[in-house]
Amino acid sequence: MPSFTRFRRHPDFAGFFDLVHPFFWPVLFWQLIRASKYIATLGCREALVDVNWWGQVTIAFLGDRDPSPSAYRPLEPARAHWSDPCWSTSVPADLLPETQRLICPRTCGGFERKAFARQTPREGMKGAFTPKATADTS
Repeated sequence: MPSFTRFRRHPDFAGFFDLVHPFFWPVLFWQLIRASKYIATLGCREALVDVNWWGQVTIAFLGDRDPSPSAYRPLEPARAHWSDPCWSTSVPADLLPETQRLICPRTCGGFERKAFARQTPREGMKGAFTPKATADTS
């Protein structure tokens, strides 16, 4: 039985051989090989194993399976990069300030702003964000 003694000294299996009577070491050896092959066929990383005094190995819990190498797919961008020409505009360059004032009126000074320092809060809010009167040239 030199193979059993070498197998018994292995740090992963020494605790199992300490639990089993030496008469049943061949049974334990056979059961451990059988259990390891079963766990390998399932593709599990770890397993919780129970061993009784007669060398019978029972798998109590199976760990997570190894991830499939084909399961990883890199994320695909939902939008094109900002340097992509699809983000370009067909508005002529001389009309861009006008269109910007229509789209973002508060940031571009499109609406009239009153000074709130000299007015009461109620007066300051009244008509503060009304658009300026412009002539319709269309």
